Amino acid sequence: LEKATPEACCQRELQSREGMFVNKEACLTGIERFQNRQGCYTVILNSFETYVYLAGALAIGVLAIELFAMIFAMCLFRGIQ
Repeated sequence: LEKATPEACCQRELQSREGMFVNKEACLTGIERFQNRQGCYTVILNSFETYVYLAGALAIGVLAIELFAMIFAMCLFRGIQ
């Protein structure tokens, strides 16, 4: 029994369905260098971990701006009274 590699596992130059294969023949013969060996869950998790720090930094920045705006509003309110 020969272990067949599905065409969907072959690497493409652009990670989309329309992207050209890097080396389709080498991929189908079983050379792992031209195959996508990670599952979808792992790839999505890795990309999420990449952007989670950016999202956290953005949230802290917005929080700081909101805090300064609230302090400024309180100072203005005290100035009016």
